[in-house]
Amino acid sequence: MPNKITGTQISEAYLKGKLVFEERLALSDAINDLVSNGAMNKSSATDYVRNFLQMMKGMEYQRTLNFNATEYFLSSIYKDYGEKYLTLALSSVQKHLDYYEGIGKSTQKSIRDLVEGYWAKGIVGESIEEHLNNFSEQVKRSLSDDSKKRSVRLSSANKIPTSITVQTTVYRRNPDVVAEALCRAAGSCERCHKPAPFLRAKDGTPYLEVHHKIQLSRGGEDTIENAIALCPNCHRELHFG
Repeated sequence: MPNKITGTQISEAYLKGKLVFEERLALSDAINDLVSNGAMNKSSATDYVRNFLQMMKGMEYQRTLNFNATEYFLSSIYKDYGEKYLTLALSSVQKHLDYYEGIGKSTQKSIRDLVEGYWAKGIVGESIEEHLNNFSEQVKRSLSDDSKKRSVRLSSANKIPTSITVQTTVYRRNPDVVAEALCRAAGSCERCHKPAPFLRAKDGTPYLEVHHKIQLSRGGEDTIENAIALCPNCHRELHFG
């Protein structure tokens, strides 16, 4: 791919990508159109249109986009398709950055800062679950690298993290269900049957967490039959083990 892709070429590639995404043009025709009108060579045209399509699905792409193209694609996606697709596109760019850095390439710090800037502005609404899942995937990728690669990234990383606003759904839980489960447990985890690991500082009661066997987000009932009082270790194991 050539080092210099002009603004006109970027906008043309974006427009062709839109037509493909909206099923108004075949991918092969979009690429051929970009080549035939002199906008791009075939390699660049293929990479840019395919990368746009990956962004619209929130999926990793491996061929690079320069900063100007990434910025144009993100801003145009937000303008044309709204918050939902911007969130997918940002996730896609993040995955590309992790892949690119994971194979020992440059950190592309300007593009990473661009992505973090979008999150910090609060334009997109990432849920807590999505945020934790994305972060977990990033940690997994980092663990697969050696210490030398991590050191290279750390040397250019921002020392002060950006803050983001995440969206969450809060259920109005029945306090009687929680109280009954705690009373039933009588200070011991209902899974491992060990005493609560510590007492609450504010009132001296055993610290246990009430967990729904079938999560409320998956249609579980807020009932004593669906609730169990757990120590923190068992609670985390049920969620992440």
